Amino acid sequence: MNREERKTRLEYLIQERKKHEEKLEKEQQISVMLELFPEKSTVDILDESESEKIESKMTNCFPIAFWGRIDWEKVSKKIILTKEDILNIPTVLTNQSLDISIPVYLIVGIYKYPLVKTSLLTILESIEDIMDMGPDQWIYSPTLRYVIEFCHDDVITIGWI
Repeated sequence: MNREERKTRLEYLIQERKKHEEKLEKEQQISVMLELFPEKSTVDILDESESEKIESKMTNCFPIAFWGRIDWEKVSKKIILTKEDILNIPTVLTNQSLDISIPVYLIVGIYKYPLVKTSLLTILESIEDIMDMGPDQWIYSPTLRYVIEFCHDDVITIGWI
């Protein structure tokens, strides 16, 4: 092999190594997400493309502030809860005529974790572990157009359109 062939081969190997590392990272993220839910059969892990589509729907539906959270000043229909009120979330949604049996998406706002599609109640069963994953998480329903934002400061905001 001449110098140019070795250089090309090395670039190829580096690129393949990077692809392999990215694949391992994605598999690890999927594993982390699945570990949150004891009943694996009740959750679907979305691929990167589907995750991006759902995140885009949410950001098109709800205004995002420059600091990465929903700009609640621009959302007229909202309720603010504390961490102690987590178990009341289904009641709050039902009182707003929002059907809690319709599947929702869990978005973990850091490290580009894949989205999880499951029921609201399934997410709430594991919410303590989910909240430990990073500073902010969202539960989003594109069908019913509501979002629940869990912030690192223990404030939970539910908004709907």
